[in-house]
Amino acid sequence: MKNNFLKIMKEALVTSLAAIMVLSGSIAFTSTKASAAIPTVSSPNKTVMLIPLDDRPINYDTVQKAAASSGLKIILPPKDIIATELQDKTDGTGSHGGNPTALINWIEAHKSEADGYIISADQLHSGGLVESRSLKPEISTDQGKANLDIIQELKEEFPNKPIYVFDTVMRLASTAEYEGLNTTKYTQFRRYGGVPRKVLTSFSISSVKAAYNQDANGNPIPLSGTSPIDNGNYSINQSERDQYLAAKSRKLDLNYKVIQEAAYADYTVFGVDDSNPKNTVQTNEINWLKFHIANTIGSTKSAIVSDADGISLNLLARMTKELYSQPSIKYHVQWFGADGATKQEPYHFESTLGELLKTQITISGGSIVTDKNSADISLLVLSPDSINRASLVSTYNSNMSSIIPTTVIDLKDSHADDYIMDNIVAGGNVSRMLAYSAWNTAGNRMGIALGTGGSRFNFMRYETNPTKLREATNAFVSLNIDRIIDDYEYKATRQKDTIAKIQSFGGNTANMKTNMTEAQIKQVDDFELASMRNAQATIESQFATHRVMEKVNGLRSFDWVIVDSVPVLYDEDVALPWNRYFDLTVNTGAATVH
Repeated sequence: MKNNFLKIMKEALVTSLAAIMVLSGSIAFTSTKASAAIPTVSSPNKTVMLIPLDDRPINYDTVQKAAASSGLKIILPPKDIIATELQDKTDGTGSHGGNPTALINWIEAHKSEADGYIISADQLHSGGLVESRSLKPEISTDQGKANLDIIQELKEEFPNKPIYVFDTVMRLASTAEYEGLNTTKYTQFRRYGGVPRKVLTSFSISSVKAAYNQDANGNPIPLSGTSPIDNGNYSINQSERDQYLAAKSRKLDLNYKVIQEAAYADYTVFGVDDSNPKNTVQTNEINWLKFHIANTIGSTKSAIVSDADGISLNLLARMTKELYSQPSIKYHVQWFGADGATKQEPYHFESTLGELLKTQITISGGSIVTDKNSADISLLVLSPDSINRASLVSTYNSNMSSIIPTTVIDLKDSHADDYIMDNIVAGGNVSRMLAYSAWNTAGNRMGIALGTGGSRFNFMRYETNPTKLREATNAFVSLNIDRIIDDYEYKATRQKDTIAKIQSFGGNTANMKTNMTEAQIKQVDDFELASMRNAQATIESQFATHRVMEKVNGLRSFDWVIVDSVPVLYDEDVALPWNRYFDLTVNTGAATVH
Protein backbone atom coordinates (compact mmCIF):
# COMPACT_ATOMS: atom_id res chain seq x y z
CA MET A 1 0.00 0.00 0.00
CA LYS A 2 2.78 2.36 1.01
CA ASN A 3 4.76 1.61 -2.15
CA ASN A 4 1.75 2.29 -4.40
CA PHE A 5 0.97 5.54 -2.57
CA LEU A 6 4.55 6.75 -2.92
CA LYS A 7 4.54 5.89 -6.62
CA ILE A 8 1.30 7.80 -7.25
CA MET A 9 2.64 10.82 -5.37
CA LYS A 10 5.94 10.64 -7.24
CA GLU A 11 4.22 10.55 -10.64
CA ALA A 12 2.02 13.50 -9.73
CA LEU A 13 5.00 15.49 -8.48
CA VAL A 14 7.09 14.71 -11.55
CA THR A 15 4.29 15.71 -13.93
CA SER A 16 4.06 19.09 -12.23
CA LEU A 17 7.84 19.43 -12.05
CA ALA A 18 8.23 18.71 -15.77
CA ALA A 19 5.76 21.45 -16.68
CA ILE A 20 7.51 23.93 -14.39
CA MET A 21 10.94 23.05 -15.80
CA VAL A 22 9.87 23.50 -19.41
CA LEU A 23 8.37 26.89 -18.61
CA SER A 24 11.21 28.11 -16.42
CA GLY A 25 14.17 26.68 -18.33
CA SER A 26 15.63 25.31 -15.09
CA ILE A 27 18.42 22.78 -14.66
CA ALA A 28 16.71 19.74 -16.18
CA PHE A 29 15.65 21.27 -19.50
CA THR A 30 18.21 23.61 -20.97
CA SER A 31 17.86 23.09 -24.71
CA THR A 32 15.92 25.35 -27.04
CA LYS A 33 16.76 23.36 -30.17
CA ALA A 34 14.10 21.68 -32.26
CA SER A 35 15.96 18.42 -31.72
CA ALA A 36 18.56 17.55 -29.12
CA ALA A 37 20.29 15.15 -31.55
CA ILE A 38 22.18 11.97 -30.79
CA PRO A 39 25.45 12.77 -28.94
CA THR A 40 28.74 12.42 -30.78
CA VAL A 41 32.40 13.05 -29.93
CA SER A 42 34.44 15.66 -31.77
CA SER A 43 37.77 13.80 -31.69
CA PRO A 44 37.02 10.09 -31.79
CA ASN A 45 39.83 7.63 -31.15
CA LYS A 46 38.63 5.22 -33.80
CA THR A 47 35.89 4.93 -36.41
CA VAL A 48 33.68 1.86 -36.77
CA MET A 49 31.44 1.16 -39.75
CA LEU A 50 28.12 -0.38 -38.74
CA ILE A 51 25.84 -2.07 -41.23
CA PRO A 52 22.75 -2.32 -39.00
CA LEU A 53 20.16 -5.04 -38.87
CA ASP A 54 17.50 -2.43 -39.65
CA ASP A 55 16.57 1.16 -38.81
CA ARG A 56 14.84 0.58 -35.45
CA PRO A 57 16.40 2.63 -32.63
CA ILE A 58 17.98 -0.31 -30.79
CA ASN A 59 19.91 -1.21 -33.96
CA TYR A 60 20.62 2.31 -35.24
CA ASP A 61 20.38 5.08 -32.62
CA THR A 62 21.48 3.16 -29.51
CA VAL A 63 24.66 1.88 -31.14
CA GLN A 64 25.62 5.46 -32.02
CA LYS A 65 25.09 6.53 -28.41
CA ALA A 66 27.09 3.60 -27.06
CA ALA A 67 29.91 4.35 -29.50
CA ALA A 68 30.07 8.01 -28.46
CA SER A 69 30.09 6.88 -24.80
CA SER A 70 33.15 4.84 -25.73
CA GLY A 71 35.09 7.51 -27.61
CA LEU A 72 34.22 6.10 -31.03
CA LYS A 73 32.66 7.45 -34.18
CA ILE A 74 30.11 5.23 -35.85
CA ILE A 75 29.55 5.65 -39.57
CA LEU A 76 26.17 4.37 -40.70
CA PRO A 77 24.46 4.13 -44.07
CA PRO A 78 21.67 6.65 -44.66
CA LYS A 79 18.41 5.36 -43.24
CA ASP A 80 16.65 5.44 -46.58
CA ILE A 81 18.81 2.61 -47.95
CA ILE A 82 18.54 0.30 -44.92
CA ALA A 83 15.03 1.10 -43.67
CA THR A 84 12.14 -1.34 -43.39
CA GLU A 85 8.58 -0.19 -43.99
CA LEU A 86 5.55 -2.12 -42.81
CA GLN A 87 2.53 -2.25 -45.08
CA ASP A 88 0.30 0.77 -45.69
CA LYS A 89 -2.73 -1.40 -46.44
CA THR A 90 -3.80 -4.82 -45.29
CA ASP A 91 -3.08 -6.26 -48.74
CA GLY A 92 0.64 -5.67 -48.17
CA THR A 93 1.01 -2.48 -50.21
CA GLY A 94 4.00 -0.46 -49.06
CA SER A 95 6.01 -3.31 -47.53
CA HIS A 96 9.72 -3.18 -48.32
CA GLY A 97 13.17 -3.66 -46.88
CA GLY A 98 16.45 -1.90 -47.51
CA ASN A 99 18.34 -1.51 -50.79
CA PRO A 100 21.40 -3.81 -50.76
CA THR A 101 22.71 -2.51 -54.10
CA ALA A 102 22.78 1.08 -52.83
CA LEU A 103 24.25 -0.18 -49.56
CA ILE A 104 27.18 -1.90 -51.24
CA ASN A 105 27.89 1.25 -53.24
CA TRP A 106 27.87 3.20 -49.96
CA ILE A 107 30.27 0.71 -48.34
CA GLU A 108 32.65 1.01 -51.27
CA ALA A 109 32.60 4.80 -50.95
CA HIS A 110 33.27 4.85 -47.18
CA LYS A 111 35.18 1.66 -46.39
CA SER A 112 38.56 3.38 -46.05
CA GLU A 113 37.22 5.64 -43.28
CA ALA A 114 36.71 2.77 -40.85
CA ASP A 115 39.12 1.12 -38.40
CA GLY A 116 36.74 -1.81 -37.95
CA TYR A 117 33.46 -3.19 -39.29
CA ILE A 118 30.32 -4.63 -37.68
CA ILE A 119 28.19 -6.06 -40.45
CA SER A 120 24.65 -7.38 -40.49
CA ALA A 121 24.62 -10.09 -43.15
CA ASP A 122 20.81 -9.87 -43.25
CA GLN A 123 21.03 -6.26 -44.37
CA LEU A 124 23.58 -7.14 -47.05
CA HIS A 125 21.85 -10.17 -48.53
CA SER A 126 18.21 -9.21 -48.07
CA GLY A 127 17.70 -5.63 -46.94
CA GLY A 128 17.26 -6.25 -43.23
CA LEU A 129 15.83 -8.65 -40.68
CA VAL A 130 12.20 -8.55 -41.79
CA GLU A 131 12.95 -8.95 -45.49
CA SER A 132 15.37 -11.82 -44.74
CA ARG A 133 12.42 -13.95 -43.62
CA SER A 134 10.03 -12.66 -46.28
CA LEU A 135 7.60 -15.06 -47.91
CA LYS A 136 7.96 -12.99 -51.11
CA PRO A 137 11.61 -11.86 -51.06
CA GLU A 138 12.68 -8.97 -53.27
CA ILE A 139 16.29 -10.20 -53.54
CA SER A 140 17.07 -13.56 -55.14
CA THR A 141 19.16 -16.11 -53.27
CA ASP A 142 21.97 -15.84 -55.85
CA GLN A 143 22.04 -12.05 -55.59
CA GLY A 144 22.05 -12.27 -51.82
CA LYS A 145 25.05 -14.60 -51.91
CA ALA A 146 26.87 -12.30 -54.33
CA ASN A 147 26.27 -9.33 -52.01
CA LEU A 148 28.05 -11.16 -49.18
CA ASP A 149 31.27 -11.34 -51.23
CA ILE A 150 32.07 -7.83 -50.00
CA ILE A 151 33.15 -9.37 -46.68
CA GLN A 152 36.03 -11.14 -48.41
CA GLU A 153 36.82 -8.00 -50.39
CA LEU A 154 37.08 -5.90 -47.22
CA LYS A 155 39.40 -8.38 -45.49
CA GLU A 156 41.65 -8.69 -48.52
CA GLU A 157 41.90 -4.90 -48.85
CA PHE A 158 42.20 -4.22 -45.11
CA PRO A 159 43.68 -7.37 -43.55
CA ASN A 160 44.49 -5.72 -40.22
CA LYS A 161 41.06 -4.21 -39.59
CA PRO A 162 38.68 -6.31 -37.48
CA ILE A 163 35.53 -7.48 -39.23
CA TYR A 164 32.61 -8.82 -37.19
CA VAL A 165 29.64 -10.34 -39.01
CA PHE A 166 26.28 -11.43 -37.67
CA ASP A 167 23.45 -13.28 -39.38
CA THR A 168 20.13 -14.68 -38.17
CA VAL A 169 18.36 -18.00 -38.34
CA MET A 170 14.86 -17.46 -39.69
CA ARG A 171 12.38 -17.42 -36.84
CA LEU A 172 9.34 -19.67 -36.56
CA ALA A 173 7.18 -17.28 -38.61
CA SER A 174 7.58 -14.34 -40.94
CA THR A 175 6.43 -10.81 -39.96
CA ALA A 176 2.93 -9.61 -39.14
CA GLU A 177 1.82 -6.40 -40.87
CA TYR A 178 4.20 -7.14 -43.76
CA GLU A 179 3.26 -8.36 -47.24
CA GLY A 180 -0.35 -8.82 -46.17
CA LEU A 181 0.43 -11.22 -43.29
CA ASN A 182 -1.96 -10.50 -40.42
CA THR A 183 -1.49 -11.48 -36.78
CA THR A 184 -3.79 -14.49 -37.07
CA LYS A 185 -1.90 -15.97 -40.00
CA TYR A 186 1.42 -15.17 -38.32
CA THR A 187 0.31 -17.32 -35.36
CA GLN A 188 -0.69 -20.15 -37.74
CA PHE A 189 2.77 -20.17 -39.34
CA ARG A 190 4.49 -20.01 -35.94
CA ARG A 191 2.56 -23.00 -34.69
CA TYR A 192 3.31 -24.96 -37.87
CA GLY A 193 7.00 -24.14 -37.38
CA GLY A 194 6.68 -25.36 -33.78
CA VAL A 195 5.62 -28.89 -34.73
CA PRO A 196 8.43 -31.33 -33.75
CA ARG A 197 10.67 -32.34 -36.66
CA LYS A 198 12.73 -35.40 -37.36
CA VAL A 199 15.98 -34.77 -35.47
CA LEU A 200 19.07 -35.34 -37.59
CA THR A 201 22.28 -36.94 -36.37
CA SER A 202 24.39 -36.07 -39.43
CA PHE A 203 24.38 -32.72 -41.14
CA SER A 204 24.20 -31.56 -44.72
CA ILE A 205 22.25 -28.62 -46.02
CA SER A 206 20.08 -30.92 -48.13
CA SER A 207 19.18 -33.13 -45.16
CA VAL A 208 18.17 -30.09 -43.08
CA LYS A 209 15.90 -28.88 -45.87
CA ALA A 210 14.42 -32.36 -46.35
CA ALA A 211 13.42 -32.45 -42.68
CA TYR A 212 11.55 -29.13 -42.84
CA ASN A 213 8.28 -30.93 -43.56
CA GLN A 214 8.96 -34.18 -41.68
CA ASP A 215 7.53 -34.78 -38.25
CA ALA A 216 9.47 -36.46 -35.44
CA ASN A 217 8.78 -39.87 -37.03
CA GLY A 218 9.80 -38.78 -40.53
CA ASN A 219 6.23 -38.48 -41.86
CA PRO A 220 4.87 -35.43 -43.74
CA ILE A 221 3.52 -32.76 -41.40
CA PRO A 222 -0.22 -32.20 -41.90
CA LEU A 223 -1.49 -28.80 -42.99
CA SER A 224 -3.56 -28.54 -39.82
CA GLY A 225 -3.06 -29.76 -36.31
CA THR A 226 -1.93 -28.78 -32.81
CA SER A 227 1.46 -27.26 -31.97
CA PRO A 228 3.15 -28.14 -28.67
CA ILE A 229 4.85 -24.74 -28.37
CA ASP A 230 1.57 -23.25 -27.09
CA ASN A 231 -0.89 -26.16 -27.49
CA GLY A 232 -2.75 -24.08 -30.06
CA ASN A 233 -4.29 -25.23 -33.31
CA TYR A 234 -2.98 -24.22 -36.73
CA SER A 235 -4.25 -24.47 -40.29
CA ILE A 236 -2.43 -23.41 -43.46
CA ASN A 237 -2.95 -24.34 -47.10
CA GLN A 238 -0.45 -26.02 -49.39
CA SER A 239 0.53 -22.80 -51.15
CA GLU A 240 1.21 -21.10 -47.83
CA ARG A 241 3.28 -24.07 -46.66
CA ASP A 242 5.31 -24.05 -49.84
CA GLN A 243 5.99 -20.31 -49.49
CA TYR A 244 7.07 -20.82 -45.88
CA LEU A 245 9.41 -23.70 -46.69
CA ALA A 246 10.88 -21.78 -49.62
CA ALA A 247 11.63 -18.85 -47.28
CA LYS A 248 13.30 -21.22 -44.82
CA SER A 249 15.31 -22.83 -47.61
CA ARG A 250 16.45 -19.46 -48.99
CA LYS A 251 17.59 -18.32 -45.55
CA LEU A 252 19.50 -21.54 -44.93
CA ASP A 253 21.36 -21.09 -48.23
CA LEU A 254 22.32 -17.59 -47.11
CA ASN A 255 23.39 -18.89 -43.69
CA TYR A 256 25.71 -21.29 -45.50
CA LYS A 257 27.20 -18.46 -47.55
CA VAL A 258 27.89 -16.60 -44.28
CA ILE A 259 29.64 -19.73 -42.97
CA GLN A 260 31.89 -19.58 -46.04
CA GLU A 261 32.50 -15.84 -45.64
CA ALA A 262 33.41 -16.40 -41.98
CA ALA A 263 36.86 -17.38 -43.22
CA TYR A 264 37.36 -13.65 -43.88
CA ALA A 265 35.77 -12.38 -40.67
CA ASP A 266 37.45 -12.05 -37.29
CA TYR A 267 34.28 -13.08 -35.47
CA THR A 268 30.89 -14.34 -36.68
CA VAL A 269 27.67 -14.60 -34.69
CA PHE A 270 24.54 -16.47 -35.69
CA GLY A 271 21.50 -15.10 -33.89
CA VAL A 272 18.48 -17.32 -33.50
CA ASP A 273 15.46 -15.07 -33.67
CA ASP A 274 12.25 -16.07 -31.82
CA SER A 275 13.40 -19.55 -30.86
CA ASN A 276 12.05 -22.21 -28.50
CA PRO A 277 13.70 -24.87 -26.29
CA LYS A 278 11.46 -27.61 -27.74
CA ASN A 279 12.05 -29.50 -30.97
CA THR A 280 10.92 -27.16 -33.78
CA VAL A 281 11.73 -26.42 -37.41
CA GLN A 282 14.78 -24.52 -36.10
CA THR A 283 16.28 -27.45 -34.18
CA ASN A 284 18.12 -29.04 -37.10
CA GLU A 285 19.21 -25.59 -38.35
CA ILE A 286 20.72 -24.80 -34.93
CA ASN A 287 22.50 -28.15 -34.71
CA TRP A 288 23.76 -27.74 -38.29
CA LEU A 289 25.21 -24.33 -37.39
CA LYS A 290 26.77 -25.71 -34.21
CA PHE A 291 28.43 -28.38 -36.34
CA HIS A 292 29.90 -25.77 -38.69
CA ILE A 293 31.01 -23.54 -35.80
CA ALA A 294 32.91 -26.49 -34.32
CA ASN A 295 34.26 -27.95 -37.57
CA THR A 296 34.35 -25.19 -40.21
CA ILE A 297 34.67 -21.75 -38.61
CA GLY A 298 36.12 -22.60 -35.19
CA SER A 299 34.57 -22.06 -31.77
CA THR A 300 36.99 -19.25 -30.92
CA LYS A 301 35.84 -17.29 -33.96
CA SER A 302 32.10 -17.86 -33.88
CA ALA A 303 29.05 -18.32 -31.67
CA ILE A 304 25.33 -19.03 -31.91
CA VAL A 305 22.95 -17.33 -29.50
CA SER A 306 19.26 -16.59 -28.95
CA ASP A 307 19.38 -12.93 -29.89
CA ALA A 308 19.13 -10.61 -32.87
CA ASP A 309 18.64 -6.99 -31.79
CA GLY A 310 21.33 -7.06 -29.10
CA ILE A 311 24.12 -8.52 -31.21
CA SER A 312 25.52 -5.35 -32.80
CA LEU A 313 25.82 -3.69 -29.38
CA ASN A 314 27.48 -6.77 -27.89
CA LEU A 315 29.93 -6.86 -30.80
CA LEU A 316 30.68 -3.18 -30.11
CA ALA A 317 32.00 -4.25 -26.71
CA ARG A 318 34.24 -6.82 -28.41
CA MET A 319 35.32 -4.15 -30.91
CA THR A 320 36.37 -1.69 -28.18
CA LYS A 321 38.32 -4.47 -26.49
CA GLU A 322 40.24 -5.05 -29.72
CA LEU A 323 40.67 -1.44 -30.87
CA TYR A 324 41.76 -0.30 -27.39
CA SER A 325 43.87 -3.46 -26.77
CA GLN A 326 42.14 -4.19 -23.47
CA PRO A 327 42.09 -7.42 -21.45
CA SER A 328 38.84 -9.33 -21.12
CA ILE A 329 36.39 -7.75 -18.72
CA LYS A 330 35.89 -10.03 -15.71
CA TYR A 331 32.23 -10.36 -14.72
CA HIS A 332 30.91 -11.65 -11.42
CA VAL A 333 27.33 -12.87 -11.93
CA GLN A 334 24.65 -12.94 -9.25
CA TRP A 335 21.17 -14.30 -9.98
CA PHE A 336 18.22 -13.07 -7.98
CA GLY A 337 15.65 -15.85 -8.06
CA ALA A 338 16.64 -19.50 -7.79
CA ASP A 339 15.25 -20.22 -11.24
CA GLY A 340 17.55 -17.78 -13.02
CA ALA A 341 20.55 -19.93 -13.78
CA THR A 342 18.52 -23.08 -14.47
CA LYS A 343 15.30 -21.92 -16.13
CA GLN A 344 14.44 -22.34 -19.79
CA GLU A 345 12.69 -19.50 -21.59
CA PRO A 346 10.01 -19.98 -24.30
CA TYR A 347 11.86 -17.80 -26.85
CA HIS A 348 15.35 -19.32 -26.49
CA PHE A 349 16.92 -22.57 -27.62
CA GLU A 350 19.55 -22.72 -24.86
CA SER A 351 18.95 -25.25 -22.10
CA THR A 352 19.14 -22.57 -19.39
CA LEU A 353 19.33 -18.81 -19.03
CA GLY A 354 22.72 -19.34 -17.42
CA GLU A 355 23.98 -20.92 -20.64
CA LEU A 356 22.58 -18.02 -22.66
CA LEU A 357 24.29 -15.45 -20.44
CA LYS A 358 27.62 -17.28 -20.63
CA THR A 359 27.46 -17.19 -24.44
CA GLN A 360 26.59 -13.49 -24.47
CA ILE A 361 29.53 -12.68 -22.19
CA THR A 362 31.83 -14.63 -24.52
CA ILE A 363 30.54 -12.72 -27.56
CA SER A 364 31.25 -9.43 -25.75
CA GLY A 365 34.86 -10.49 -25.22
CA GLY A 366 34.39 -10.91 -21.47
CA SER A 367 34.78 -13.76 -19.01
CA ILE A 368 33.10 -14.94 -15.80
CA VAL A 369 34.87 -15.11 -12.43
CA THR A 370 33.58 -16.53 -9.16
CA ASP A 371 35.41 -14.08 -6.88
CA LYS A 372 33.52 -10.79 -6.72
CA ASN A 373 36.49 -8.97 -5.21
CA SER A 374 38.59 -9.65 -8.33
CA ALA A 375 35.80 -8.86 -10.82
CA ASP A 376 35.83 -5.71 -12.93
CA ILE A 377 32.04 -5.58 -13.11
CA SER A 378 29.29 -6.96 -10.90
CA LEU A 379 26.44 -8.30 -13.03
CA LEU A 380 23.12 -8.41 -11.14
CA VAL A 381 20.47 -10.47 -12.94
CA LEU A 382 16.82 -10.52 -11.90
CA SER A 383 15.16 -13.86 -12.67
CA PRO A 384 12.10 -14.03 -14.94
CA ASP A 385 9.83 -14.70 -11.97
CA SER A 386 11.08 -11.55 -10.22
CA ILE A 387 12.04 -13.41 -7.05
CA ASN A 388 14.29 -11.75 -4.47
CA ARG A 389 13.79 -8.27 -5.88
CA ALA A 390 14.58 -6.58 -2.57
CA SER A 391 17.84 -8.53 -2.37
CA LEU A 392 18.91 -7.22 -5.79
CA VAL A 393 18.27 -3.63 -4.71
CA SER A 394 20.16 -4.21 -1.47
CA THR A 395 23.10 -5.74 -3.34
CA TYR A 396 23.12 -2.84 -5.79
CA ASN A 397 23.29 -0.32 -2.95
CA SER A 398 26.03 -2.36 -1.28
CA ASN A 399 27.99 -2.35 -4.55
CA MET A 400 27.68 1.43 -4.68
CA SER A 401 29.07 1.70 -1.14
CA SER A 402 31.94 -0.59 -2.12
CA ILE A 403 32.51 1.33 -5.39
CA ILE A 404 31.95 -1.71 -7.62
CA PRO A 405 30.91 -0.99 -11.23
CA THR A 406 27.51 -2.61 -11.65
CA THR A 407 25.30 -3.65 -14.56
CA VAL A 408 21.68 -4.65 -13.97
CA ILE A 409 19.85 -7.06 -16.30
CA ASP A 410 16.14 -7.39 -15.59
CA LEU A 411 14.70 -10.61 -17.04
CA LYS A 412 11.13 -10.23 -15.80
CA ASP A 413 9.02 -12.06 -18.35
CA SER A 414 7.22 -9.31 -20.29
CA HIS A 415 8.72 -5.98 -19.23
CA ALA A 416 10.88 -4.30 -16.61
CA ASP A 417 10.21 -5.00 -12.96
CA ASP A 418 9.06 -1.66 -11.61
CA TYR A 419 9.99 -2.52 -8.02
CA ILE A 420 13.73 -2.70 -8.58
CA MET A 421 13.94 0.45 -10.69
CA ASP A 422 11.52 2.38 -8.46
CA ASN A 423 13.85 1.68 -5.56
CA ILE A 424 17.16 2.10 -7.38
CA VAL A 425 16.01 5.40 -8.88
CA ALA A 426 14.68 6.62 -5.54
CA GLY A 427 17.85 5.51 -3.75
CA GLY A 428 20.02 8.23 -5.28
CA ASN A 429 22.59 5.96 -6.93
CA VAL A 430 21.05 5.28 -10.34
CA SER A 431 23.50 7.68 -12.03
CA ARG A 432 26.36 5.38 -11.00
CA MET A 433 24.94 2.36 -12.83
CA LEU A 434 27.21 1.18 -15.62
CA ALA A 435 24.43 -0.32 -17.75
CA TYR A 436 20.82 -1.45 -17.55
CA SER A 437 18.49 -3.38 -19.82
CA ALA A 438 14.98 -4.80 -19.65
CA TRP A 439 14.14 -4.60 -23.36
CA ASN A 440 12.29 -7.46 -25.06
CA THR A 441 13.68 -11.03 -24.86
CA ALA A 442 16.23 -12.27 -22.35
CA GLY A 443 18.82 -12.58 -25.11
CA ASN A 444 18.18 -8.98 -26.20
CA ARG A 445 18.46 -7.72 -22.62
CA MET A 446 21.77 -9.46 -22.06
CA GLY A 447 23.29 -8.33 -25.36
CA ILE A 448 22.22 -4.70 -24.87
CA ALA A 449 23.48 -4.43 -21.28
CA LEU A 450 26.78 -6.21 -21.95
CA GLY A 451 27.30 -4.19 -25.11
CA THR A 452 26.63 -0.72 -23.71
CA GLY A 453 28.38 -1.36 -20.40
CA GLY A 454 31.29 -3.34 -21.83
CA SER A 455 32.20 -0.83 -24.54
CA ARG A 456 32.04 2.03 -22.02
CA PHE A 457 34.23 0.17 -19.49
CA ASN A 458 36.88 -0.70 -22.09
CA PHE A 459 37.07 2.98 -23.04
CA MET A 460 37.32 4.20 -19.44
CA ARG A 461 40.26 1.84 -18.83
CA TYR A 462 42.03 3.02 -21.98
CA GLU A 463 41.47 6.77 -22.23
CA THR A 464 43.59 9.38 -20.40
CA ASN A 465 42.79 12.56 -22.34
CA PRO A 466 40.51 14.74 -20.13
CA THR A 467 38.66 16.31 -23.06
CA LYS A 468 37.89 12.96 -24.66
CA LEU A 469 36.81 11.52 -21.32
CA ARG A 470 34.44 14.43 -20.74
CA GLU A 471 32.80 14.30 -24.18
CA ALA A 472 32.25 10.57 -23.86
CA THR A 473 30.79 11.00 -20.37
CA ASN A 474 28.33 13.59 -21.68
CA ALA A 475 27.14 10.98 -24.18
CA PHE A 476 27.11 8.21 -21.58
CA VAL A 477 24.79 10.08 -19.23
CA SER A 478 22.31 10.61 -22.05
CA LEU A 479 22.57 6.97 -23.13
CA ASN A 480 21.78 5.68 -19.65
CA ILE A 481 18.89 8.08 -19.17
CA ASP A 482 17.40 6.93 -22.49
CA ARG A 483 17.85 3.23 -21.68
CA ILE A 484 16.04 3.68 -18.38
CA ILE A 485 13.28 5.75 -20.01
CA ASP A 486 12.77 3.15 -22.77
CA ASP A 487 13.01 -0.06 -20.74
CA TYR A 488 11.52 1.05 -17.43
CA GLU A 489 9.43 4.19 -17.85
CA TYR A 490 7.96 3.22 -21.23
CA LYS A 491 7.84 -0.56 -21.35
CA ALA A 492 6.84 -1.13 -17.71
CA THR A 493 4.77 1.95 -16.96
CA ARG A 494 3.65 4.11 -19.87
CA GLN A 495 3.31 1.73 -22.81
CA LYS A 496 -0.17 0.72 -21.73
CA ASP A 497 -1.22 4.38 -22.01
CA THR A 498 0.16 4.52 -25.54
CA ILE A 499 -1.84 1.42 -26.47
CA ALA A 500 -4.97 2.96 -24.99
CA LYS A 501 -4.39 6.19 -26.92
CA ILE A 502 -4.07 4.32 -30.24
CA GLN A 503 -7.14 2.24 -29.44
CA SER A 504 -9.14 5.38 -28.66
CA PHE A 505 -9.03 6.06 -32.41
CA GLY A 506 -9.87 2.46 -33.22
CA GLY A 507 -6.29 2.13 -34.39
CA ASN A 508 -4.21 -0.94 -35.13
CA THR A 509 -1.56 -0.95 -32.37
CA ALA A 510 0.75 -3.11 -34.48
CA ASN A 511 0.64 -0.71 -37.45
CA MET A 512 -1.18 2.59 -37.16
CA LYS A 513 -0.77 3.34 -40.87
CA THR A 514 -3.32 0.74 -41.91
CA ASN A 515 -6.38 2.37 -40.34
CA MET A 516 -5.54 5.78 -38.86
CA THR A 517 -5.28 9.21 -40.45
CA GLU A 518 -2.12 11.28 -40.35
CA ALA A 519 -3.87 13.70 -38.00
CA GLN A 520 -4.69 10.88 -35.60
CA ILE A 521 -1.14 9.53 -35.70
CA LYS A 522 0.11 13.07 -35.00
CA GLN A 523 -2.08 13.16 -31.89
CA VAL A 524 -0.52 9.90 -30.74
CA ASP A 525 2.96 11.33 -31.40
CA ASP A 526 2.16 14.48 -29.41
CA PHE A 527 0.82 12.35 -26.57
CA GLU A 528 4.03 10.31 -26.62
CA LEU A 529 6.24 13.40 -26.52
CA ALA A 530 4.43 14.74 -23.45
CA SER A 531 4.66 11.35 -21.77
CA MET A 532 8.37 10.98 -22.47
CA ARG A 533 9.09 14.49 -21.22
CA ASN A 534 7.54 13.48 -17.93
CA ALA A 535 9.55 10.25 -17.95
CA GLN A 536 12.74 12.17 -18.67
CA ALA A 537 12.05 14.52 -15.76
CA THR A 538 11.65 11.52 -13.44
CA ILE A 539 14.99 10.01 -14.36
CA GLU A 540 16.96 13.21 -14.95
CA SER A 541 16.05 14.47 -11.48
CA GLN A 542 17.99 11.50 -10.06
CA PHE A 543 21.01 12.19 -12.28
CA ALA A 544 21.35 15.97 -11.80
CA THR A 545 23.81 16.80 -8.96
CA HIS A 546 24.74 13.11 -8.69
CA ARG A 547 28.00 11.36 -9.54
CA VAL A 548 28.81 9.38 -12.67
CA MET A 549 31.95 7.36 -13.38
CA GLU A 550 34.32 8.91 -15.93
CA LYS A 551 37.66 7.08 -15.67
CA VAL A 552 38.87 3.64 -14.52
CA ASN A 553 42.32 3.92 -12.94
CA GLY A 554 42.48 0.38 -11.62
CA LEU A 555 40.44 -2.13 -9.64
CA ARG A 556 38.07 -0.05 -7.45
CA SER A 557 39.92 3.16 -8.41
CA PHE A 558 37.86 5.64 -10.42
CA ASP A 559 37.45 9.29 -11.32
CA TRP A 560 33.97 10.78 -10.96
CA VAL A 561 32.09 13.83 -12.23
CA ILE A 562 28.80 15.51 -11.30
CA VAL A 563 25.86 15.68 -13.72
CA ASP A 564 24.51 19.18 -14.40
CA SER A 565 21.73 18.83 -16.97
CA VAL A 566 20.37 17.25 -20.13
CA PRO A 567 18.42 18.92 -22.96
CA VAL A 568 14.65 18.73 -23.07
CA LEU A 569 13.10 16.30 -25.55
CA TYR A 570 11.52 17.81 -28.67
CA ASP A 571 9.49 16.46 -31.58
CA GLU A 572 12.34 14.81 -33.46
CA ASP A 573 13.65 13.13 -30.31
CA VAL A 574 10.59 10.97 -29.62
CA ALA A 575 8.76 8.62 -31.99
CA LEU A 576 7.06 5.25 -32.35
CA PRO A 577 9.17 3.52 -35.05
CA TRP A 578 7.35 1.61 -37.76
CA ASN A 579 4.12 3.27 -36.54
CA ARG A 580 3.54 0.71 -33.80
CA TYR A 581 3.56 0.71 -30.01
CA PHE A 582 6.28 -1.94 -29.58
CA ASP A 583 9.43 0.19 -30.04
CA LEU A 584 10.23 3.67 -28.79
CA THR A 585 12.63 6.28 -30.13
CA VAL A 586 13.87 8.53 -27.34
CA ASN A 587 17.06 10.51 -27.96
CA THR A 588 18.24 12.77 -25.17
CA GLY A 589 20.96 15.15 -26.32
CA ALA A 590 24.43 15.30 -24.79
CA ALA A 591 24.44 16.02 -21.07
CA THR A 592 26.67 18.54 -19.33
CA VAL A 593 28.80 17.47 -16.37
CA HIS A 594 31.54 18.97 -14.25
